[in-house]
Amino acid sequence: MNTNDAKDYLSKRQIPHLFESMLTGLMYHRPEDPLAFLESCLQKTRDLGGPECVAWDTFITSDRKPLPPITPAQGKKAPCKLDSGPGPGPGPYRRYDRLPPIQAQFSIESDSDMTESSGLIQEYDVFDPSKPRPHIIFIIGGPGSGKGTQTAKLAHHYDYEHVSVGEILRNQLLHHAPSDRKWELIAQIIANGELAPQETTIEELKHQFIKKQDAKGFIVDGFPREISQAFTFEEQIGSPDLVILLACSNQQLRQRLEKRASQQGRPDDNTHAIEKRLDTFKHNITLIAKYYQERGLILRVDADREEDDIFTDICTIVKERLFPSDTNASSTEDL
Repeated sequence: MNTNDAKDYLSKRQIPHLFESMLTGLMYHRPEDPLAFLESCLQKTRDLGGPECVAWDTFITSDRKPLPPITPAQGKKAPCKLDSGPGPGPGPYRRYDRLPPIQAQFSIESDSDMTESSGLIQEYDVFDPSKPRPHIIFIIGGPGSGKGTQTAKLAHHYDYEHVSVGEILRNQLLHHAPSDRKWELIAQIIANGELAPQETTIEELKHQFIKKQDAKGFIVDGFPREISQAFTFEEQIGSPDLVILLACSNQQLRQRLEKRASQQGRPDDNTHAIEKRLDTFKHNITLIAKYYQERGLILRVDADREEDDIFTDICTIVKERLFPSDTNASSTEDL
């Protein structure tokens, strides 16, 4: 079985969606016995009728009773099954009807809003296939490594769009957390120093790309933060053109985060969250760096230095990797 066959197998059976839902439940409940919790999740999935019947919040509501699956003998198709399009494989919305679209949030408590159907994103229309895809650069690094600052400067320098995953999620929390149950739970997860659910992050990124189709390029700050995000992005959108890792010592990161906490008061800059975020970054960065290193996409920049020195190095990297003809032309002129 090759990679495409494996991805097709997992996708058809909604396995990534199931794991994402169980991970959300683990982050929310933090059970003492995670294996027993996962076993109960799998049993609940079976009772509901399979992975395709699992919602994003299935495993964070302890009072929800499983509903028996609707069998073919009842003369109706189970409403939770996804329609298949012509030919093999699931239909085009196989990954995106599980969470409400951003422009039109569905109510969890009532189905009165289910007439709203705009905003569903299909994985093949993020970018216009008839046009060259804009450059995509990831700026990754630990919390406080200067990702936001360097991303903003680089975007301005090349006239690219600056996309900050963290800023997008924080803005959504400000607008939706007080009244929307999904975002309220995500706010709790982020305030504890955990990562937002992967599907929410990917969907927010896609909305930014779709809204700015004419952009020459995108500089994405703070993504991916775990290896599964890298896999999903590549599967649904494609590989980035370049990944820049801002390498910074833990001592420097802590000092910067504590200073930022006193100045900005961000909810994820509390003492507990800072330590949790540093641990999460340390745990995840090895696999992410290895993944992109094997593809020849990642370059490391020393981020313990002054801001302007870091920016100069990043610009040199971008020019050499994405605009080699300009570099060659400059070298020729110098001769």
